[in-house]
Amino acid sequence: MDDDLNEKTVSRRHALSRLGVLAVAAYTIPTVAMVSAAHASSGVSKLSEPSEPSEPSEPSEPTSPTSPTSPTGPSSSEVPVDQAGCEAADGTWDVETGTCLPSITG
Repeated sequence: MDDDLNEKTVSRRHALSRLGVLAVAAYTIPTVAMVSAAHASSGVSKLSEPSEPSEPSEPSEPTSPTSPTSPTGPSSSEVPVDQAGCEAADGTWDVETGTCLPSITG
């Protein structure tokens, strides 16, 4: 009976050691691959030399300024032009300026 118990202990130890080796490999292999890929994509290489700087390009010609357009005012479909339309659109009519102040709801 002691031999049977001893064999089970040895096989458990053997199984745990295999499991440990697999765990170490599972963590080590992806880490080494990631570090290798990061090193490869870093762009630094001991074998290549930096390239010569390129010549600056010719400056572009300035464009002629455009004259400002005259303001056309708000579109009648966007902002009501009278007090009734303003209140219907949930706005506030400003009597002093005769404009509609839209309500801000969030």
